[in-house]
Amino acid sequence: MDIAVIHSVTKTIGSLALAYPYLKRLGFAPLVDKLTTVGKEREVSTGAVLEVLVLNRLALKPTPISQIDAWAQGQVIEEVYGMPAGAFNDDRIGRALDEIYPHLASAWVALILHGAQTYGVNLRTLHSDVTRVSFAGAYDPHPAETPPMAITHGYNGHEDSSRKQVTVSLSVAADGALPAWYEVGDGNAADCRTYLAHLKAARELLHLDDLLVIGDSKLITRPNMLGFCRGNARFVGPTSLTDADRRTLESLWHAGEAWQRLDVLTDGESGRRGQYWGMETTESLPDPERETRYLLQRFFIHSLADRRAVRHQRAKDLVRARRELGTLRQRLSRPVYRQRSLVERKVATAISKVDRYLTVTLQESPNGITVTWRLNHGALAADARFDGIYALLTNDTSPEASLHRIFHDYKGQSQVEGRFRALKTLPVQIRPIWLQQPKRIASLIFVVMVALFVFALIEREARRVVHASGRPFQGVRPDRRDHLPITTPVLIDAFTSLTLVTQRLRVGDEIHDLTVPTTLTSVQSAILDRLGLMKPALYLHLAIRPHPS
Repeated sequence: MDIAVIHSVTKTIGSLALAYPYLKRLGFAPLVDKLTTVGKEREVSTGAVLEVLVLNRLALKPTPISQIDAWAQGQVIEEVYGMPAGAFNDDRIGRALDEIYPHLASAWVALILHGAQTYGVNLRTLHSDVTRVSFAGAYDPHPAETPPMAITHGYNGHEDSSRKQVTVSLSVAADGALPAWYEVGDGNAADCRTYLAHLKAARELLHLDDLLVIGDSKLITRPNMLGFCRGNARFVGPTSLTDADRRTLESLWHAGEAWQRLDVLTDGESGRRGQYWGMETTESLPDPERETRYLLQRFFIHSLADRRAVRHQRAKDLVRARRELGTLRQRLSRPVYRQRSLVERKVATAISKVDRYLTVTLQESPNGITVTWRLNHGALAADARFDGIYALLTNDTSPEASLHRIFHDYKGQSQVEGRFRALKTLPVQIRPIWLQQPKRIASLIFVVMVALFVFALIEREARRVVHASGRPFQGVRPDRRDHLPITTPVLIDAFTSLTLVTQRLRVGDEIHDLTVPTTLTSVQSAILDRLGLMKPALYLHLAIRPHPS
């Protein structure tokens, strides 16, 4: 029997093969529909619209809202949802973003609680931090509306202060770095004020009473520490050394206290041994309003890597300062350098980073100004004693809160920084937003955070499988690098070749339409099997049917 292909259409499955089964098990679309579309007749539900947006965010490149329907046409969205791609047009997406906006907090809480229960995620230790997302263009709210956040100018850690921005504060679970709570704030909001807001939300909405929050130095403010202590919540945060800390260390050394070695063990590796050392002491935090004092533990941490970096940078700064002073000395014969005020400004600029270690003397004579300098060896030696030392402060004084455990917990702070990187890069990539109304922007950021949750969940589950079995995923990395920690981008890359093929065939005198996915590679099949995920053939609308003549 002769078989001829009349025409063939290929659609991309790609990352959907990983993300969709997780969204299905999380019940994301039904969760949204329960909040927004009960009793309403719609061609496509709000939950389905937002789920498609999440899938788009986990594809190779996010698509503008106005082009989602065109993107869906080239993906397997029609075959998964049984809806024409045109149903996901920008008008329907806009309405969906409007519909979810009043329910953002409720939807997030429901997702996190269900996800934590389904996958056994421990939410009682959170790493928190703040980042900023820049925007371009005008974002003026409707005059009758109160915007969810002010998209405005604010400090962003860079020299460019012309960009408008919002702040995004995020708490991730120490267990797998899954996003547990987030808030979008004004572009000029202060970082230090986010911690108590996250604490309140985690306790009231996520029902987390016995909570440990680990943050950066902005956590260690008096209002934050008092807020945690008054609420019987625990915190850990770093702080640079003060003069009082140096005096405390001097007294500990004088009393014969010794450093304890702290080894950092991660992902089953041997860790970095001998790189960190610690010493502990206690102190109290007075609360005049409640006429009480709270016991705190202060752990001094000595990082040998930080010590090397500080000393290297200091040496570079001293070399640069002396070079610039030497250049200035050569120019003193020029008439313009007879102005003492000019020379003083040049000296101040030259030694701005090392003025504690260089003493510069200016002398005037009829022949002009002379510049001499000397190195303050005493100041250098005094500071060198504390190079690479910082402190961790915590109100956790339980017997389990040892120096080793608190330090180990704190070193997981890089997890939230890693999620911020994922938030700002492909495949999640929060920018560009392609919207102008702040409420719709807030809703789309919710979609992006859901995508980040799925992104983190894929990685957590994959690492859990590797840890439980002791076997890495084979063939997912080139050059025999499968022993490296598995990541979601690596897993997504493994599915870039997976497609759905629709062919119109002439079989003898009959014409048939055939819709089937390409055969899973051994790597793709192994990934889905080990993660316990549905194969695409189970949720795609596949068919072999006669073509109507």
